[in-house]
Amino acid sequence: MINTIIFDFNGTMFFDGRIQKESWGEFLKEEFTRIMTESEFEKHVAGRNNRDTLEYYSGRKISDEELEVLTNKKEQIYRDMCLSRPKEFHLVDGLTDFLSVCLKNGIKLNIATASERPNVEFFFKHLDLEKWFDVESVSLNDGTLPGKPAPDMFLRAIENIDSSPYNSAIFEDSVSGIQAANSANVGKVILVEDPDLDVVNMPSNLRADEAIQNYFRVSETLMKRK
Repeated sequence: MINTIIFDFNGTMFFDGRIQKESWGEFLKEEFTRIMTESEFEKHVAGRNNRDTLEYYSGRKISDEELEVLTNKKEQIYRDMCLSRPKEFHLVDGLTDFLSVCLKNGIKLNIATASERPNVEFFFKHLDLEKWFDVESVSLNDGTLPGKPAPDMFLRAIENIDSSPYNSAIFEDSVSGIQAANSANVGKVILVEDPDLDVVNMPSNLRADEAIQNYFRVSETLMKRK
């Protein structure tokens, strides 16, 4: 029986694919004079932590100090874009009701995200996430865990709320995130698709038990382990 749900955030709870692409594109052009391709976004940006992405584009290892400077610069561009687009900056349709139903039925909730703490606090502040989640339990990019496709961030999110992979469902939108969910050996893996973006080219060897584009009709089977 599924009694725990773990969400990736970006692209799963908030459809920010266009904002992510535009903010990364603007940053990479300014910082590295690089033009990001769609293939690079899927392989080296979506679902990845900033160190992985920045070392790919710089072509070298970067220090912790440089990582902090570059990350702050990129994420400020991203946050400014979010606030300038209120019609886009909101939780996915149907999600708030779904989260409330989960809590009413005793389903544990948590987030596992490649975002750093400043972005997580930004989301909590502007999207009222404290109604459903404890920010101190969130598994985020604090530099202590490998990024996706390693399963560690999901496993920490599950452990932080005293649950187990067997009883957990993971909601993800990226290839690297689905890989991580598969490696975590959780009970359910749900692919969330942004209807305004191209369908993600998901490898056939990865398991996704269901695909959704909103949370209005999330089936009851998500609460049950097949």
